[in-house]
Amino acid sequence: MTSKKSQWPLLWIQRYFVNGSQLSTKQRKQAYIKLTFALIALIWLMVILMILISPNRYVSQWTVILPGSGVGANVTLDSVGQANSSTISPYASSAIDPRINYKAIATSKSLINKAAESLQLKAGEYGTPKLKLPNQTGIIQLSIKGSSAKLAQEKAWAHYHSLQGILAQLRTDEIEQREDAIRVGMASFANKVNHTQEKLLKFQSEHGLVSLDQFKEVALTMERLRHSKVNLVSELQGVRASQKTLELHLSLTPKQAAGLLTLKNDQLFQQLLMSYTQVTASLVEYRSRFGKRHPRVVTYRDEQASILRALSQRCKTLLGYTDKRLMLMLSADDLDGRAQLMQQLLTLNTEAEGLRHQIDTLTMQIHDWDHRFTDSNDDAAKLEDLQREHQVATAVYTSALAKMDIGKADIYAAYPMLQLMASPSLASEPDNLLILLTIVGGLAASISLIAGMGMLWIRKPILQKILTK
Repeated sequence: MTSKKSQWPLLWIQRYFVNGSQLSTKQRKQAYIKLTFALIALIWLMVILMILISPNRYVSQWTVILPGSGVGANVTLDSVGQANSSTISPYASSAIDPRINYKAIATSKSLINKAAESLQLKAGEYGTPKLKLPNQTGIIQLSIKGSSAKLAQEKAWAHYHSLQGILAQLRTDEIEQREDAIRVGMASFANKVNHTQEKLLKFQSEHGLVSLDQFKEVALTMERLRHSKVNLVSELQGVRASQKTLELHLSLTPKQAAGLLTLKNDQLFQQLLMSYTQVTASLVEYRSRFGKRHPRVVTYRDEQASILRALSQRCKTLLGYTDKRLMLMLSADDLDGRAQLMQQLLTLNTEAEGLRHQIDTLTMQIHDWDHRFTDSNDDAAKLEDLQREHQVATAVYTSALAKMDIGKADIYAAYPMLQLMASPSLASEPDNLLILLTIVGGLAASISLIAGMGMLWIRKPILQKILTK
């Protein structure tokens, strides 16, 4: 009995849906038609009310674009180093589309809150913009709604400026993080530069070798001195050859030529020489006429000997020595024609002596410079190593600084540039999309209602056939 009571509602529902009411077919058809029209009227009444009470919505649209090409920079510091910086195209990687990243940023809560705050609106009142990403382009199309055309445009501008502000903040933060990473190594680079510089300065002060140019100058000086010595030796050989030729021609040494010119220019010696010549001539004349013991011959011979002693004494006074051949040469030869050649011989002798002294001086200088060059050889090698070490440390440090500075200039490395392609539009008429959707919804509901009522009308034979099976 209890089981039958519990199954009674189910049996009633089954009997109602399968067997239907006890109305006639005509009455049942009228009831279905009336109910269908009533429900359709109710649906369209709701559609009309929705259209009438919904506020007008205006849409502002704008378009931004991401440039497709990258930029690059190469800074070379002469004798120091170089720094490279390049920004590749944001679409170079097929795994990452920067437009998707920007879409996430553009629809993020932080950006919407910031844009709403700039207009003194709540986030719910501001709404969320819609985005479209056309394929194979760098374009992002955005739109946002507002209760008025002006408000929609203001929302669009607020969203654009907020987006650019957040991107600028992200770029600044990215640059600061890169700088922090570089600064971690900057301290060690700076210490390395200071250490190598101290070693270099200490070595230079201790050894007196400032640069490799100084060492090269020592080598060049030695070569110049050797070259000068070779030229002087060649010149000395030429002078000595000319001197030897004149000596053979005059049958005089430079010392004898100088003595002859000194005696010739002395008036007292010349007077004594003239007296000696006269007495000698008289002696020769009387010796040929008289015998050796003739008083006149003896007188002239004694006078000749006396004058010769006076000449010897004067020669010793002038020259410091006595040379009878030179004294008698003045009386036997005509020196006026040979004086110029003797003067030239003396000039060549003087020039040869000067060249010889210069060569001796250069030889001593070459020896000193060669000794200095030998002592500086190891120092130059050590200095070159220290300079190379300091140069490498400086290049690394300077390149790091240049890289950090270039990184500041390249603010679009991680977040590409975003340009406004089309400014936010000012709608001239409200958006009809909601009305169209409401009408389409009413049509869909009406069609669904008619289809449902039709299925209810033909349910009896279908259900009876199913239950029978």
